[in-house]
Amino acid sequence: MARLGILERFDCLRCRDDVANAKPEPDLYIAVLDCLGVTAADAIAIEDSPNGVAAAKRAGMRCVAIPNSITARLDLSQADLTLTSLADISLTRLLERMTGTP
Repeated sequence: MARLGILERFDCLRCRDDVANAKPEPDLYIAVLDCLGVTAADAIAIEDSPNGVAAAKRAGMRCVAIPNSITARLDLSQADLTLTSLADISLTRLLERMTGTP
């Protein structure tokens, strides 16, 4: 990220090495929520795999699944919303869909 010049755009970075248990356990999401100082109710996870979706849901978060060519045939039904791309929806519309507000 530093090489791409985007590191400063992130308030918090966590990876698998920062937590005891990998996805589908919620440890990574819980660590990020803690780092950002937000509750699961105030966050939305974007995931591409069943393990990622399960981790987000176990952390109490809402989750958008955007499968890739490898995960497209896997069960992502635990996600609150499935899209083919974030380009398919505006941020305003995504937040409306995820929070249930018009």
